[in-house]
Amino acid sequence: MPRSVAGRRTHDAESIVRIAFSLFRERGYDATTIDQVAVRAGVTKAAIYHHVSGKEAILVNGVTRALDALFAVLEDPRVTAPAATPMDQLEQILRAAVEVEVEHLDEVAVLLRMRGNTSVESAIMQRRREFDEAVARIVEEAMRRGEARADLDPHIATRLILGMANSLTEWIRPAGEMSRERIVDAVVGIARSGLSAPTESTS
Repeated sequence: MPRSVAGRRTHDAESIVRIAFSLFRERGYDATTIDQVAVRAGVTKAAIYHHVSGKEAILVNGVTRALDALFAVLEDPRVTAPAATPMDQLEQILRAAVEVEVEHLDEVAVLLRMRGNTSVESAIMQRRREFDEAVARIVEEAMRRGEARADLDPHIATRLILGMANSLTEWIRPAGEMSRERIVDAVVGIARSGLSAPTESTS
């Protein structure tokens, strides 16, 4: 966290990354310079390089942190519990993923805007696709068990569900009027109602 030493602002690597990602989100990663990060942080450019080797290192640091949090969702006990059905797993993943997005709002927003223009960005995007594939396998299993509609392609369904959740990065306000719980419930409710297999009428 920033702190004052003899009237001067100082930062650690974590606060530098956080400040840089707020700029990446506002201006775009390519359009942001280390000079601009230094101005926003209120320190010299040399002070930035004391903590990080450059802009690409900042990108990797922040996005990796967000991706690690997303992958940790897949290992959550509520997801891996033996009694959890695929639809239960999907619900817990969506709930936890939205929490991750809110917690790492700037990092996830930058991640979602990547286009793989460099080898580093391509590697990051590949890891993001691995998360999507893991979710798609759960959707596919839900379809196989008859819990989810069988008329949908599991990969398309996964893209639509995650796309709905990911869109939060463009409009959510952490201190806004809608509570996080209300937003999470809405995402899960829409996803579950849209995916669930229709029940047979007994009438």
